[in-house]
Amino acid sequence: MKKNILYTIRRYSIAGLGFILLLLLASCNSKRNEQEHAGNHATETDTMVGMSKNSKMEGHTNMDHLNEKADGHQQMNIGQGLDTLDEMYLSALPANQSVISKQSAVPVRDSMQQFTINGEGYITFDPRRNRKISVRISGRIERLFVKYNYQYVRKGEKIMEIYSPDLNTYISEYIYIRQKSNDRELMEKAKQKLLLLGLSNAQIALIDKNPTAPFTISIYSPFEGYVLFNPSPGGGGMSAPSTQGGMGSGMNSGAASASTGTASTSLDDNSIREGMYVSKDQTVFWINDFQTVWGIVAFSHENEKIAKPGLDVVVESELFPGQTFRSVVQMVEPVYRGAQKFTQVRLYFSTPNRKLKQNSLIRASALVNSSSLTVPASSVYYLGSTAIVWVLKATTKDGSNVFQARAIKIGNRSNEYIEVLKGLNSTEFVAKDAGYLADSETLIQY
Repeated sequence: MKKNILYTIRRYSIAGLGFILLLLLASCNSKRNEQEHAGNHATETDTMVGMSKNSKMEGHTNMDHLNEKADGHQQMNIGQGLDTLDEMYLSALPANQSVISKQSAVPVRDSMQQFTINGEGYITFDPRRNRKISVRISGRIERLFVKYNYQYVRKGEKIMEIYSPDLNTYISEYIYIRQKSNDRELMEKAKQKLLLLGLSNAQIALIDKNPTAPFTISIYSPFEGYVLFNPSPGGGGMSAPSTQGGMGSGMNSGAASASTGTASTSLDDNSIREGMYVSKDQTVFWINDFQTVWGIVAFSHENEKIAKPGLDVVVESELFPGQTFRSVVQMVEPVYRGAQKFTQVRLYFSTPNRKLKQNSLIRASALVNSSSLTVPASSVYYLGSTAIVWVLKATTKDGSNVFQARAIKIGNRSNEYIEVLKGLNSTEFVAKDAGYLADSETLIQY
């Protein structure tokens, strides 16, 4: 009996001792795991905190902590070195707003830079060179030799033939006076009346040889140039007819109606056709000699304030590749078109040989000197309409740089430098290549 009791006590004592040993081993393993986890965590903070593809914007608590710690350190200076941050703190940086990288940082420069601004445009007619072609007597167009817009006509070229009962009456009066009267003064007055109605001396001489009233009277062009049915500044495009001086303004009110089945007196493109009726002093079209033309050029939104009258520009035309010619901005005009407001400049060109053509494309460029803050073009990263840079905030113990994203407002741009209007100061540094610090699938917080 005593042996059994001793055996039982011994067995439970061994079991309790084993349980105590297991608890001690578990406690040791837990402490070891905590130490290893802390070591691994510290090692990871020395590596680059990349732009995590699955990171989300969770507030500014961590970034505010970064600013508080960075403000507590001395002023940054690349030559003297930056104070380092705690490695435990670096692991808490937001992955979509800050980056730790070995990439070098460049200073923000405050100096005089020369930028080239570019604009696109086209050649159009100078409306100051437009000349009216009007008829001096009412009648019907029997034959028309001007068929289309922008047709080139020469001075003295026949443009139309008109049948006019009123003009035939005046011609008959002249013939009667010439044949029945010896009054030289009355004959000169009748001839002068025909000249004022648009007949030439050659036409009157033909009437003198053949004293009969012709069926039609020929109209000749008094100018040389391109025909414009619509004298708009845009170059006679097919727009709605003008309310003044257009085809519809001077039409005979008694001519042609849909109910009578006669021909229409006006067209949508403001042009004329054979068989139409014209009234006295009606303008049928305009002629532009194209000796002086306009160059309409639009610059980008950030360069609108720079494009001022007197600015020298170099112009290239698509008609003459490799050739350039100079001009000066004569006028800057705001334009409201298509529910949008924009600014365009006007250039004047002299073309005595008419080498430039209507609606041909041109490209204008101008050099502008600007004294302001600039950064390398590679330091700017574009997020749609927003431009950002990676600003240097601090360094780690191993010499890596801590960059923070910041939005800036940019101005003039060149192939090497970009002007910064707002968002930086001359004592800061930015990452040299901003594109290498961004991930295309990350929502960057700035």
